[in-house]
Amino acid sequence: MRSPASRHFSTCGICQRRADGIGFSPSGRMPAVWVCNDCGLDRARTAARLRDFDATERQAFTWAARRAGEFLDTIGKTDFALLTRDEYEGFLMAFQTHFVEEIRRLIEGEPT
Repeated sequence: MRSPASRHFSTCGICQRRADGIGFSPSGRMPAVWVCNDCGLDRARTAARLRDFDATERQAFTWAARRAGEFLDTIGKTDFALLTRDEYEGFLMAFQTHFVEEIRRLIEGEPT
């Protein structure tokens, strides 16, 4: 049961993208949840209080993997060895985009 808090302030504790120096710590001491501008302080406050952040991440990962799989369906390829560089980068971008959207949604408590 890992908290998103860390001493590493350069990575957003929520979406894993580049953090922008915004942090929150429930106790007022390190470690804090460092976040990007898009995730923001309100989500950092909520994420810091989650009992099981690992479960939230796993759920977001599962959803993002499904959505990235849908991208592969749209190009008609599922064998990674056959993907062009652009197709592979498109797959990775689809995964990352959907992971970020889903983890933010889960932290906000929005229904699926």
